[in-house]
Order: sequence, then C-alpha cells, then structure tokens
Amino acid sequence: MISLDVNGITFVIQLVATAVLFIVVRKFFATPMKAFMAKRQAFAQASFDEAEAAKNSAEAARDEAVSGIQVARDEAHQIVETAKNEADVKHASILEQAHLDADVEIRKAREEIKRERQNMYDQAKKDIAHIATAATEKLIKKEIDSAVHDDLFTEFVGLVGGSHE
Repeated sequence: MISLDVNGITFVIQLVATAVLFIVVRKFFATPMKAFMAKRQAFAQASFDEAEAAKNSAEAARDEAVSGIQVARDEAHQIVETAKNEADVKHASILEQAHLDADVEIRKAREEIKRERQNMYDQAKKDIAHIATAATEKLIKKEIDSAVHDDLFTEFVGLVGGSHE
C-alpha cells in the first residue's frame, strides 16, 4: 500500500502546478485571446452595421430612383397631353382659317362670275345693237321686197342666236 502522505503531497503539487498553469495560460493566452475575440467581434459587428447601412442607403436610393421615374413619367404624360391639346387647338384654328379662306375664295369666284356674266350680257347687248344697226343700214340701202325681207330676217335671227339654214 501506498501511503496517503505521498498522495497528499502529489495532490498538492498537482494542485499548485495546475494553478500555476492556469495563471500562465490566463496571462499569456486567455487575456490576449479575449482581446482578440473582442476585436474580432467588434470588427464583425462593424461589418454587419456597415452592410445594414449600405442596404438602407441602397433602398433609399432605389426608392428615390423609383420616385424620380414616376415623376418623369407624370411629366412626360403631362407634356404629351399639353402637346395634344395644343395640336387640337391648332387643328381647329387651321380648319377655321381654311373655311374662312374658302368662303372668301367662293365669294370672290361668285363676284367674278357675276362680273363675267354682266360683261357677257353687256357685250351681247352691244353685239345685238350692232347687228340691229347693220341690219337697219342694209334695209335702208336696199329696197325691201318680201324675199329680201325674209332673207334679212333669217340672217338677223342667225346672228342673234338662231340657226342658219
């Protein structure tokens, strides 16, 4: 049998060695490891915070871009509507002006036709007067017999607008 004293001393030596080992490990390894782990955890947290901030910034930029696109679409729609309304007004104005111009041209044409008709009427009166004068001169120069009278009458009617036979 082994005595308890040896075991007791061994136990105490083991206990002191473990305590010294614990103190050495704590001083040289645990404290620096805790500091390293704290720095690593702070770095990881900073990375997560930075990623979250970047995500929020990207979402804000996206929302702003979507809002800008919607504003641009609304402005484009308004511009198209304004242009369409202006085109409709211009179209109506052009049509109205065209109708007014056409009415003026029709009025001028009617007046021209009226003048031409009056000129033709005046010319016809002059021609008839001239024919009547010429016929009268012929009648005065010739002795009238019934054959000559019929010939002159037929000639006069043919000149005025009758048919020559």
